[in-house]
Amino acid sequence: MKRIVLFVFPIILLIAFAFFGKTFVSGEPPLPSITVDGKPITVFQGSYCWRGFLGGKCVDMASPPEIIKFHRVVPEKISPESILSINFKNEPLSDSVRANLWISDEQTEELSINDNQLIAPKEKGVYVYDIYARWDKGDASFVFSIEVE
Repeated sequence: MKRIVLFVFPIILLIAFAFFGKTFVSGEPPLPSITVDGKPITVFQGSYCWRGFLGGKCVDMASPPEIIKFHRVVPEKISPESILSINFKNEPLSDSVRANLWISDEQTEELSINDNQLIAPKEKGVYVYDIYARWDKGDASFVFSIEVE
């Protein structure tokens, strides 16, 4: 019995490290959930720097419009001036959440976030956003797109 435990235990440890080791060592920022009227909006990871238990990493991504194009996103259709709710499993540092609306591939407009909520535009169209937040372990941006009908 002791031999079986001595043989099986290291194998279980190796399997666990293979599945969870990457996150444990360097980790990744918590992806937020964004909803409109209870409907989830697809969110993609943008650029980030994050420290895990044994190390960290910085990852530089393409611009938010390019991320949306790459993933061939079909934006969630919403009503004008709908409320977009942003929720994080692990709350970011106080007053660190920021949002930008991408006017073009190179131009952004900073938006106001109140109580982790954004208000969609009045005008019809497709809109690309990025959200930025900071935690003790690092910072990250997240990308999503909506279509106002």
